[in-house]
Amino acid sequence: MKFIRTHDHIYLTENRYKKPKEMFKFIEKKAFKKKEGYKKKLICDFGCAAGEFLYYLEKKRPSNEYYGTDIRLDLLKKAKKFLPTVKFLKKSVLKKESFPQKIFHKSFLCGVHPIFDEFEKCFSNLIYWTKNAGEIFIFDMFNQYPIDVLIKYRNSKDYNKKKNYESGWNNFSRKSVSIFLKKQRRVKNFSFHKFEMPFDLKRQKDPVRSWTIKSKNKRLMINGLNIIQPQTLLIIRLRK
Repeated sequence: MKFIRTHDHIYLTENRYKKPKEMFKFIEKKAFKKKEGYKKKLICDFGCAAGEFLYYLEKKRPSNEYYGTDIRLDLLKKAKKFLPTVKFLKKSVLKKESFPQKIFHKSFLCGVHPIFDEFEKCFSNLIYWTKNAGEIFIFDMFNQYPIDVLIKYRNSKDYNKKKNYESGWNNFSRKSVSIFLKKQRRVKNFSFHKFEMPFDLKRQKDPVRSWTIKSKNKRLMINGLNIIQPQTLLIIRLRK
């Protein structure tokens, strides 16, 4: 069985720059405090896709210097059209040699780590690339229960084609991530922050796209994989 990742092509046809995701607003509020002021900082969004999150950040915090990386050149070319001042680079978060040590004040990884069957390598690289006293923000699913779940899927229309299975929805536990981070000498502290959609999302034609359901007066994210998505922001703060 082989595993691939093709779902990112959706970002080539979508244009949500003017209508930022609610998760973007949530992350930005957690990542930037008023007391920081507007002093220039080096910021990188790893796995930036078409640059929608960077577009939002640049509008909110224009004094910073922004970088975006992705392994898909077509997405980076699209991002550059909307963000000509951002430095976009075709690089992988899994390759430590992509950047020198301690270069960024703030590092972001949104919707990326569930693609991998191990989270440790990309988390280690983010720590390596982030400055002393810097911060790392990782957004996606983190299981509140002490179980790491690896998920592979395929669309039923491909059942007779022997098509490869897709990746992208792995759900690592807070417990395992905490064990790992406590062993990292540069990590000062870390915290998990639950995200909940403030309004309903309708089901879309693409069964992999997420929508909301109600449970005990709370909105839960779900999709055609039939999994509840515990969307969470992990904040990692490094020592001085």
